[in-house]
Amino acid sequence: MSLTTLLAHKRKEILDAWLSLILETYPADSASFMKRQPNRFANPVGHTFAHETGVIFDHLLGDADVAAATSALERIDKIRAVQDFSASEAVAFVFFLKSAVRKVLTRELADGQMTAELFALESKIDDMALLAFDGYMQCREKLFQIRCDSIRRQNMMHRRVE
Repeated sequence: MSLTTLLAHKRKEILDAWLSLILETYPADSASFMKRQPNRFANPVGHTFAHETGVIFDHLLGDADVAAATSALERIDKIRAVQDFSASEAVAFVFFLKSAVRKVLTRELADGQMTAELFALESKIDDMALLAFDGYMQCREKLFQIRCDSIRRQNMMHRRVE
């Protein structure tokens, strides 16, 4: 059995493990809420993570196009960019997929027959992380620009008042 087939068979387990690793980066009560609350309106962040990680995973399996995966990364990046994470912490969620795959497929990967396929998958994950970093930085630059524009407007208003 190929690694891609195995990943497709274990999709739900891998996505659950990946989501758990992502949610561990949040405070315990927030993570608990995001895991428990399935309603997309009551829990938009948890819903976004659950949905978009699936799109990214499907792209890595070859079932989704690059544009869909890039959009999924952007939606997660937008959330992480406004939260209190360093750049490395914000983008680390992509690398958590490697851990999730290894955790779920421990027995299947033990014999080493899928090493070449695993390296290829991990290389794709690394490429996704680079895309996520670019997207994160674009979000942060936009936030910075919004803050600068706000300060300029405030200064202009203060000058008019004086």
